[in-house]
Amino acid sequence: MRANRVGTKGASRDESLSAGSVCWVDVSSADPVGSREFYSGLFGWIYQIHSGQRRQEYLTALCGGRPVAGLSGTPVQTGQPAAWTLYLESVNVTRTAQVLGRLGGQVLSGPTDVPGQGRVLFGVDPTGAVVGFWQPARPSMLRRTVPGSLYWAELDTWNGLRADEFFANLFGYQQRQIGDGIEVDYTTWSRDGKTMLGRLEMNESWADPDCAAHWMLHFAVEPQIGTDAAARRVLALGGRVDIDPYDTELGRIARVADPSGATFALIDPADRVDAATDLAAGSARVDDPYDD
Repeated sequence: MRANRVGTKGASRDESLSAGSVCWVDVSSADPVGSREFYSGLFGWIYQIHSGQRRQEYLTALCGGRPVAGLSGTPVQTGQPAAWTLYLESVNVTRTAQVLGRLGGQVLSGPTDVPGQGRVLFGVDPTGAVVGFWQPARPSMLRRTVPGSLYWAELDTWNGLRADEFFANLFGYQQRQIGDGIEVDYTTWSRDGKTMLGRLEMNESWADPDCAAHWMLHFAVEPQIGTDAAARRVLALGGRVDIDPYDTELGRIARVADPSGATFALIDPADRVDAATDLAAGSARVDDPYDD
């Protein structure tokens, strides 16, 4: 394993400690009612309807009384399939938009003001993955790591080095290669000693060549239920299982999709294996991102 900073030319010296951290996630759907029922049945989510909005426009999912995700009635970009979107915190999304273009990315929309909430920007990194940037008006309340909430976020891309360089320059991340860099090219991204994200370079041994770069969001399941039973529940609720449960050092993982086709991963962090010698398809061979 080795750590390195592959670039910092775009990173601001006055970035806050939270800049570049995950501050929100949401999912779009062609069937908002069906999506609500699916995630409620899978994770036990309940929903908060925001005053002044149409009932099916945007909901906040709660787990244990705290926000864990948003549900949108339509995809972010017209004509795009239903998908999960990751939002990274930005001190200034106007500046982020400028740097995004300078570093080879592309602005899709924004920056846009969200009254009382902050400002949002949607972009594409140079390897083709859509990502959101959020300048919050107040500290993020996103609940993390507990069952029913986001545990880990990973960029799956065909050009790992380009992604490493881009995000290091954007947020000053330090990359740590924790695979062999050839058969398994997996880096973790950190700032100030805190591991924030992961990056996996896809290969044709397990990924369809037509699969575009994307963020894979991993949601924790109850250890008493486990990943295998949770994957079966996905099927019973009308979703699909894309990759059957497999073991990693991070936990037991399955890649699934909701009834609208938005893909994500299930993970049981309590069901881990020791250092893997034969990694399964799409393996997340990473150190515990929250073992600080």
